[in-house]
Amino acid sequence: MTQLEFMFSRAPASLAIIVAIVVVSLIGFRSREFTERFLLYPWKLFRGKQYERLIVSGFLHADMMHLLFNLIALYSVSMYVEAAAGTPAFLVIYFGSLIISGIIPAIRKRNDPDYRALGASGAVSGLFFAGMLYFPEAKVMLLFLPIPMPWPVFAVLFIAGSMYGARRKWDNVAHDVHIYGALSGLLLTIAVDPSSLGTFLHAVGLGG
Repeated sequence: MTQLEFMFSRAPASLAIIVAIVVVSLIGFRSREFTERFLLYPWKLFRGKQYERLIVSGFLHADMMHLLFNLIALYSVSMYVEAAAGTPAFLVIYFGSLIISGIIPAIRKRNDPDYRALGASGAVSGLFFAGMLYFPEAKVMLLFLPIPMPWPVFAVLFIAGSMYGARRKWDNVAHDVHIYGALSGLLLTIAVDPSSLGTFLHAVGLGG
């Protein structure tokens, strides 16, 4: 079975989300007005009650590199999490992480007219931490650091790097969104599928 066949049969929501991200992002590339209307802009989200920004902003991207990076990360994990958790639980984890990772900084920045954010990284971060619970013995690696490492080690480095990046305000990346997304994915996965925590604890030698 090819990966595409696997997605059609075991992970249809993952495939649909990837297609939607590509379509919405390409529309945004062609129309600045469209992007401005739906990106995460707390100033207008709360004052204009434009709450749809919390969802649609997660399907928009700043440029092709931003889009490709998130698509590669999403493709590498989403189908496996959906197959392990089931489609309904996967959707809760994905959209829950997307919303929570957006609403927290939106509340914090609600009086900042200059704050804007977009991209799927909050939801993708949530899926990576969901994947850690389901596949703790699997190896993952970063694109810029192609060294396979145990998934829990990757998770620790991811959180540490995101916290450091948020403190130092590295680049133009919303590192805080990554942190909120990761923690949301972790907690939501445990909430919708408590057995995932048992799987993780048993694999790392902490289970009964």
